[in-house]
Amino acid sequence: MSSVRVLCITPFGPSGKGGIDRLYHYFREFIAQNNVSGIDLRFAQSRGDARGNRWIATFPLILAKIGFELSRFRPHVVHINFATGGSLPRKYAILKLAKAFGARTIVHFHGQFIEDQVAARTVPGRLFSAIANQADCVVALGKVHASAFERIGVERERIAIVPNGIPDFAADLSLPKQDTGSLAILFSGLLTENKGMHLLIPALARLRQTTENWHCTVAGNGDVQHFVDLAREAGLDKKMIFTGWIEASEMLDHMRKADVVVLPSRTEALPLSLIEGACAGAALVATDVGNVRDIVEGEVNGLLVAREPEPIAAALLEIATNRARLGAMQSASRQIYQRHFTLSAFAERLRELYLQVAKAP
Repeated sequence: MSSVRVLCITPFGPSGKGGIDRLYHYFREFIAQNNVSGIDLRFAQSRGDARGNRWIATFPLILAKIGFELSRFRPHVVHINFATGGSLPRKYAILKLAKAFGARTIVHFHGQFIEDQVAARTVPGRLFSAIANQADCVVALGKVHASAFERIGVERERIAIVPNGIPDFAADLSLPKQDTGSLAILFSGLLTENKGMHLLIPALARLRQTTENWHCTVAGNGDVQHFVDLAREAGLDKKMIFTGWIEASEMLDHMRKADVVVLPSRTEALPLSLIEGACAGAALVATDVGNVRDIVEGEVNGLLVAREPEPIAAALLEIATNRARLGAMQSASRQIYQRHFTLSAFAERLRELYLQVAKAP
C-alpha cells in the first residue's frame, strides 16, 4: 500500500468554525506544510449549515455526497468525528455507509459521554453504543473517556487515546507575563449556560467586591446580547468586554495577553480553549469535567473549581492576589502544552493510527 487514503468527516467541513473543524484546519495546514508522507487525506462534512432540527431535511443530500466521495475516492479509512445529540443518527448512518463501501472506520469522540443513557438503553444510548462497538477503532481524547468506552463494552485494543493538538502560536512569549496592574481574564467559547457564562458573571461580581484590579474579555458567539445584559445588570459593563465571533488570529492574540483563561463548563471533552490557554502560558481555572484534568493540573498550572459562582470567584481572587504563584502557573501551563498538546504530536498520532487501522486484518 503506497499511500493510505483517508476520508475525514467533520461537522461543517473545511469551512467550519466550530472546535472540531478548527482542530482539523490546524491538522490540514500541518500536513500541507510538512509534506507528511504515506497519507492521502480528504475531508467531507456531516452536518452542513442547517440549524436546529433542519439538518433532518438536508442530511439525505449530505449522505449522498459522502456516498459519491466514497465511490470515487475509495478510502481505506473513514475517520468520523462525532459528539452526541443530533450527531448520533448522522454518524451512525455514515458509519454504516462507510462499511458498505468496504472502508475501515475510526470514530473519534468529542462530546459529552452518555453512559447513563447507554445503561438505560434509550435511543441515543443505543446509537452511541452501536457507533462505538461497530467501528474498527474508537478514539478518546483522554483517559476518562477511554475508561468509559471500556465500561460500555469496547475492547481496550480498539481504543486509542489521541489528545487534541494545536500549533505553537506563543513560542516567542516571555513568561511570566508582565504585571500590568490589572489581571487579564479571558473566556473563550460559545456563550451558553453549558459553558457557564451564567455562573461566570455572578462570580466576577463577587470578585469585584474584593478587588478591582482585573478585567475580563469574553470572546465567542452564541447568545451574546443576553449575557451582555446580565453583565450590565450585575454592574460589570465597564469590567467585561464581549467581542462576539472573532477570527482565529484575533482569538490567539487575546490568548497571548491573558493572565488567566476560565472555563466553568457543565460538560466538556478536551476543550481547545484550555489547550490554547496553556500554549499561551495562561493560568487555567476550570470545572473538573470530561478530560479537563489532562490539561489543568490542580495547584500546578491552575485550579479546578466547583460549578458555582463562589468557588470560581475564590479561585480568581487567589490567583489575582499572588502574582508569584500566577507566574509559576503560567510557566507550568506552557510546559504541559509542550509535553502533551502540540500539533506535531497530534498529527503524528493520527498518521500512525491511519496506517495501523488501514493495515489491520
